[in-house]
Amino acid sequence: MAIDRAKLDALLKWMFQTIGEDLHAMVIVNRDGLVMASHLKEGMDEDLLGGIAALVEPVLKRIAAEFQSGNFGTGSFDTDKNRMIFCEAGPDAILVLVADMMASLDSLFPYAYLCAEKVIRIFDGRPVSPVIPDFKNQIHSLEGGKSLQQIVIEKGSFVMKTILGGDGGVGKTTLVHQFVDSTFENDYKSTIGVSIMKKAINFPEWEVEVRLTLYDLAGQQQFKRVRQTYFAGAKAGFIIYDVTRPETFASIEDWYNEAKRAEPDILLMLVANKIDLLENRQVTQEAGKALAEKLGIAYYETSALNKDIVDEAFRTIAFLFIHKEKIGQPLS
Repeated sequence: MAIDRAKLDALLKWMFQTIGEDLHAMVIVNRDGLVMASHLKEGMDEDLLGGIAALVEPVLKRIAAEFQSGNFGTGSFDTDKNRMIFCEAGPDAILVLVADMMASLDSLFPYAYLCAEKVIRIFDGRPVSPVIPDFKNQIHSLEGGKSLQQIVIEKGSFVMKTILGGDGGVGKTTLVHQFVDSTFENDYKSTIGVSIMKKAINFPEWEVEVRLTLYDLAGQQQFKRVRQTYFAGAKAGFIIYDVTRPETFASIEDWYNEAKRAEPDILLMLVANKIDLLENRQVTQEAGKALAEKLGIAYYETSALNKDIVDEAFRTIAFLFIHKEKIGQPLS
């Protein structure tokens, strides 16, 4: 199997850039425990990789022995010094995160899962962005342990009403149409200021389907009063701005407050759109991340010209929803 190692290396470097000091090492191994790709925290001894591989091998054997179905999915294991997360990355590989013992397992899990999905696409030769979004997940439900633990998601089909908010012209409609392709159900009436579309996202490894009902809200001021009706009952939402128009970025906190007033527990993601317009960009990535940090929400960058990135944004918010609402962790 030919592997694009340059893409793997770029992906692992993004993980370190996003997660920060808590991450010590990342290793992609095959089912026999042989290292396929790796990246260490800057300043760490390369000899550590051998120790990590030796540590990973017996855990992989336990996975094979204790979960005979072959669909282990994701699990965790703690040592005296480190916390490890194992994620299946297709039928032939497993992604291993080695983190500080005090790192939050719940915070690391979304990064590990998203990275493993990107590894699968690299192995399959499909387009993939190396960018790992900065999650600001405030849920703390997972606990580690020195026994191997499998992280599971409640099976079933779940409905997730999702709001797309942001000023007029930021690209909300283009993004949602790119996501739903030609299969969308469109019920748009300009007089009521909303376009409603539907599409399902499947997570076959957990036997989970998330059915998104997407409310593309008009950004014009005259629709602000009626928007509260559409926010009601929303589980998640994107707040979108155009990186070439600073005034759309300046209104993000108003959109955030509007969503939180209607649904205090709504799961929100800040989306910087039109990043393909490099020469015209006026709102920097650093500014976007800083605002997301202030608001305590995830940050993502998109371009309607790249369907892979757009699909990834919707799949990520669906994953964060099931992570928040439907996660469990039985002991092995």
